[in-house]
Amino acid sequence: MNKSKIKKEIKLAIKDSLEKFFSGKKVKVVHPLDLIFPKERRIRSLIGGLETSLGTRVWEPIAKTLAKNNGYEVLDEKEFNDSVPDIPRNLMHQLSDFKNKKLENKNLLCSSFFNQINTFITKNNIYVDSSSKIPKGEGVDIWLRKNNKEYLIDIKTTQLNSGGGPKFLENLLKWYAYQALRDTDINTQCFLGFPFNPHQDKDFWQKEGGKISPLQKNAEAFAGDDFWNLLSGFDNTTKFIFDIFKELGEEGFGEQFKEIFNIPK
Repeated sequence: MNKSKIKKEIKLAIKDSLEKFFSGKKVKVVHPLDLIFPKERRIRSLIGGLETSLGTRVWEPIAKTLAKNNGYEVLDEKEFNDSVPDIPRNLMHQLSDFKNKKLENKNLLCSSFFNQINTFITKNNIYVDSSSKIPKGEGVDIWLRKNNKEYLIDIKTTQLNSGGGPKFLENLLKWYAYQALRDTDINTQCFLGFPFNPHQDKDFWQKEGGKISPLQKNAEAFAGDDFWNLLSGFDNTTKFIFDIFKELGEEGFGEQFKEIFNIPK
């Protein structure tokens, strides 16, 4: 594995993403604080927008680069999201029942649901010939394949709202159902990925685990190195990524955007 090559690819991906984000960027939101802190408000608006879009603009390209260099086949998640089998009513009942059981017993893994519905589909000769687009907010961010196994991943923000766990759970269960309906022979793992721990000197799961529950650590949700190392195949991948950001800062990459943060005359 050529880490220098990977570093170069990730560095180019970050630069390209940020340049595209700031290209022709304008602040359109008006706020009364603009009248007191005009520059600070402008900076907050621009950086806030960038933070919100980091998943799509930065983390996804990095994840795909790491995975590709580790032997994963990177599939087109848009193809998956744009056409999934319509889940029949009897299978939705199975999904709802499993969801309720998982909410009562978080140690019950979603992977067992995949096995359960594969058996259910075969036993009941279920075949679906209709499809639809996944609703917004429920789609897959990364779709990978390696060693006859597919991975469906949702990269989440590290700023979590309380009570999101049941919705995360439902999304994963639906992904398993889609996969089972597509082809019962496809081995699949569905999970959330959290790019880093935003809490200094505090464990991510102690701070955020309750918001992710009932999803289980390193089975249905991965954070920091547990997430990145799985894709990269090497240790300390979070530091590897952050060092690239640091290097870009030391090289003055951000200077080219300086004028964007100034108030237009």
